Amino acid sequence: MSQAFGDAKGVFDTFKSAFEAEPCDLAKCEELLQKLKLLVFPGFHASNQGGAHQESAKLARETLELACFLSVKQRNLAGFERHVAQLKMLYQDGSSKLPLSEQQHPILGLYLLHLLASDRIGEFHTELELIPTDEHDNSYIKQPVQLERYVMEGNYAKILEAQKEVPQKYYPFFMERLLETVRAKVGASLERSYEHLPADVAAKMLILDNVGKLQEFAMKENERKAREEDDPMGGDATPSLTKRHQRVGMIKWEMKDGKLYFTRSDQKQLEIPALDLMVNTIGYATDLERIV
Repeated sequence: MSQAFGDAKGVFDTFKSAFEAEPCDLAKCEELLQKLKLLVFPGFHASNQGGAHQESAKLARETLELACFLSVKQRNLAGFERHVAQLKMLYQDGSSKLPLSEQQHPILGLYLLHLLASDRIGEFHTELELIPTDEHDNSYIKQPVQLERYVMEGNYAKILEAQKEVPQKYYPFFMERLLETVRAKVGASLERSYEHLPADVAAKMLILDNVGKLQEFAMKENERKAREEDDPMGGDATPSLTKRHQRVGMIKWEMKDGKLYFTRSDQKQLEIPALDLMVNTIGYATDLERIV
């Protein structure tokens, strides 16, 4: 074992211990990770054959896996995507001939859930196609696939129920984001379909605990719409389906007299209710009553 590899392994062990500590010092972990990357990756690229390459590849893989989980703890989505992209190259690198990592399916499952929660359905299916079909029954891969089906069906009650059965501790963060995306879809359907709704009914359909939460959500929706008016593409040349569906004219959400009003500033005609809302509203409300 070279001195450089020994130094890198020592920093990795320190990083791993800091990461697993409770409470976790995120700033210290980030500092150790940056130091570790400078030690690991030059050595990994330099050792391109034999046992040295295998050991370096294994350390690089474990470093990036912990980096992925650290990004989730930091709620750093850009960092998570970057580390997953680097990690996928190592998972696909046949030259190192490493055994399957125990973290491979959990991380790929998290990435699928991230894409789903970001409403990037096309990328979700592209990534799923890269995973061998005989691995789709793995619990970490299976759940995002089921959730995507529920989203496409508009079966939002099932998504709410799935929160209770996440396969590992890093999933709740992405499940929260998925619920936000679901609320955006339901909200887009509601404002296209109604001029107003009883506040308690609207709260239930938006998977919110009470009318107070609905008031908060309405304020955030109005703020989001104002931002999109200033930047219609949201900084993204390929906006998500959710964003495109919401862009139906400036519709302000207002709470008064126990009702939620959708005020159309451009006098836009009330649209035919979205198909997913018409098909699923009755069953959805019934399921929510049973779950809540």
